[in-house]
Amino acid sequence: MSYQDKVDGALALLREHNDAIGGEPQDFTRGRINPEEFITCIKASGGTTDDRLKAFSYEDILECLPSHNNVKPRIIAKELAKIFRGKEDVLLTESADKRPLNPRRVEQFSPRELVNVFDPEDVDGSVGQRLKAMSKGQPFVVFETGRKVDIASTLALLLEVKAGYDGRKDYEVAGQIKKVYRLGELPDNFADENPLYPNRPLRPDGTCDQTGRSWDGVSLEVRQLLRLALTKESVVLDIDKANDLIDIAISEDAETKVRKRYRKASVAFDEQPDERPKLKVSLASRGGGRPFDGGRKVQLDPIPNRPGGYVVRGR
Repeated sequence: MSYQDKVDGALALLREHNDAIGGEPQDFTRGRINPEEFITCIKASGGTTDDRLKAFSYEDILECLPSHNNVKPRIIAKELAKIFRGKEDVLLTESADKRPLNPRRVEQFSPRELVNVFDPEDVDGSVGQRLKAMSKGQPFVVFETGRKVDIASTLALLLEVKAGYDGRKDYEVAGQIKKVYRLGELPDNFADENPLYPNRPLRPDGTCDQTGRSWDGVSLEVRQLLRLALTKESVVLDIDKANDLIDIAISEDAETKVRKRYRKASVAFDEQPDERPKLKVSLASRGGGRPFDGGRKVQLDPIPNRPGGYVVRGR
């Protein structure tokens, strides 16, 4: 967790606490806590770097929290200390994971628990339905990469819209501007493209669904050179040739070996950097949940007199 992640997590926790107490967003009585004033106090107390946040004890944190009828929110301070020490994931999962996800129990989940178990591709289940009612159609979902939900940011924005604020179009996470999605909206999900078989994704561990072998650890440059070799040098690909090329790709000094064997590809790589293959493929454009088309074997043959053209056919 970055410094900003911890700050966002603390803000989300305090907003959830305020939401549980009830009242107007700007009413900081009856035990409600002003999140912005709390962070200002933490920074003024020295919490300006990740390492300094880790050094805060819960007693230190209490100094930045208000009293209500001479009672300090000690449990909140202990949870904030966990976040500052990088233990937010434990805090997020410990209660929700112990409960079965049946509709009656989901009705009892807090916003934090709902976000923690939220599957962005299942908006019709009990969790999705509660989030739909809570968010009132406003955007609040932030993704880390692909379709992995950014829990801290999503929770913070859910509490905002639940309190009556309009949803945001974007949100800054650790210095990066992220789009904010409505429930049911999904970002395009990209995977690494198979260097030897265009428009076919590698599996998450880098495995090719045609050869069963992994490209994990092979540099992008080597992958791009091999794709250019297929398009620039009329390499006819069958399963044996594919295995030969993977052998080269995973060997020592692979880039030099590929460049010496495929000189046209090497020249194109260096002289036309803007035309290097991106080697990313959208899973959504391949039908979403079935990106490997049943593992069907394919063969690519260059089209005569059409540089870069392929014929793709089943084997």
